[in-house]
Amino acid sequence: MRRAFFLSTALILAASSASADEVANSTTMSCAAVAALVQQRGQVVFETGGGDLSRVVANPSLCSASDGGAPIWIPSQDQSQCLAGYRCVEREGHGN
Repeated sequence: MRRAFFLSTALILAASSASADEVANSTTMSCAAVAALVQQRGQVVFETGGGDLSRVVANPSLCSASDGGAPIWIPSQDQSQCLAGYRCVEREGHGN
């Protein structure tokens, strides 16, 4: 019984980490679903149409120390400008 529990737990964890690496297509999701996915995962890479990719984070603290967070709007199925979360941008004075 314990072995079955640990095996099923390992399978669930493996499936979770695989899905976290997948690229989501924002244009096939409602704006609410886009925002919910970002909040659930912490960060998501979205395909936003035309082969463009956008990394969206739930919180600016997920950006590197030299980056800050700026709101990011991406297209969704129901909105042309959906506030999905934040994008990481270099802070002034931290570049070359």
